[in-house]
Amino acid sequence: MSLAAAIDVKGWCPGALRPMPSGDGLLVRVRPWCGAFTLAQAGGLAELAAGLGNGHIDLTRRANLQIRGLADDGLPALHTALDRLGLLDPDAESEAARNVMVAPLAGPSVRALAEALSQALRADSRFAALPAKFGWLVDGGGPLSISGERADIALCAVAGGMALRVDGQWRGVVSIDRAVSVALSAARGVVSALPVMEDVPMPGRRRLGALGRITGVAAPFGRLEAGQLEVLVMRAAAAGASELRLSPWRALYIDAPLGDVRDLGLIVDESDPSLRIESCPGAPACASASVDTRATARLLAATEFDGTIHVAGCAKGCARSTPADLTLVGNGGRYGVVRDGTARDAVQHTVDARDVAAVLYG
Repeated sequence: MSLAAAIDVKGWCPGALRPMPSGDGLLVRVRPWCGAFTLAQAGGLAELAAGLGNGHIDLTRRANLQIRGLADDGLPALHTALDRLGLLDPDAESEAARNVMVAPLAGPSVRALAEALSQALRADSRFAALPAKFGWLVDGGGPLSISGERADIALCAVAGGMALRVDGQWRGVVSIDRAVSVALSAARGVVSALPVMEDVPMPGRRRLGALGRITGVAAPFGRLEAGQLEVLVMRAAAAGASELRLSPWRALYIDAPLGDVRDLGLIVDESDPSLRIESCPGAPACASASVDTRATARLLAATEFDGTIHVAGCAKGCARSTPADLTLVGNGGRYGVVRDGTARDAVQHTVDARDVAAVLYG
C-alpha cells in the first residue's frame, strides 16, 4: 500500500510528511519558519518542484507553499532534501501542529515570538491533539497586517504588548515576554484575565510593487511554476535580498527592491484584473473537480466585470471561504451560479462552462 493510500482523514491539510492524493499526483504542503523561506530554501523548493513534481507550485491562503504532482517513490528524496533545507519536521503530528501564519512585515521581536511559538508547538505533543486545521497567527501591525485573517489564536502587536484573539474575540493585551505562554494556555481552554483593550488591531491589505525596500509580487490565481520561482530567486539574490516572505493573499514579499518582474508572468499592479478572481486548481489537477477552473478564471479576467469572482471546482470552495459578488461552483462539468455568496450557498441556476461570461451581465 502506498503512503498516500494509507491516509484516510477528512478535514486535514497536506504536509511534507502526510501528502494528499490529488488528480495530478501527490500534493505536499511546505510550511515556512516565521513566515519566510530563505533564498536557498526557495531555490531548493523550485528544484524539487521541477525534479520530483510536475513543476506546479501553489501559494495557499495559510501562507504556505504546495508542490504538486509528486509520486510515491519520490517521497524519500523529497524528505531528504527538505531536511537538508531545514524544512522537515520530526513527524506528521508536530508538522500539523506548527500551523503558524506570520505577517510579511513582522519585525525581529515579533518574528522571534513566532519562532518561540512554533518551537513550543512542535515540542509539546499535547498540541498535536488540537482539532485539524487549528491555526495560529502572529502579526506586527502596519500596512500589511494580517490581523483580519482567520485563526483560532492570534497575537498582534499593539501599544503595550501583544493583543490576544481567541476564536474571533479580542481578549486583551499581554506583555510580549508572556505572549507565547498565554496563547498556548488559551489553546488548552485557559484564558487569563487581561488588561482591557482600548483599540483592536486594524487589518491591512495586500499591496504589490515597491513598498520601500520591500517588493510585493503576486501569482495569478496563486499558481507559480518552478521556473518562475527559480528566476525570481536569482533576481532577488542579485538585488541583495535574503528571503521570500509569504502571505495569505497568495503574494510573496522580497526584502529588497526588485526591478520589473512582469516578464516572469508575475503581478506587481493591484489593478491587474486577475486579482479580483480566486480559483482553485480545478480539473484535472483536483480529483474533486469536474471543470477547468483556471481556464474559466482566465476567460473571466479578460472581461470588464469589476466585482469579485470565485471559481470553485466543487462545493468545498477551497480557494475562498468568504462571499464573492459572483461564485461559480463546478458540478458535473457545469457551473452552479451563486451571487453574493460562497460555494456552499444555494445555487440559483446552472450554466455550461462555455457560457460563463454571459453570466456576468445576466
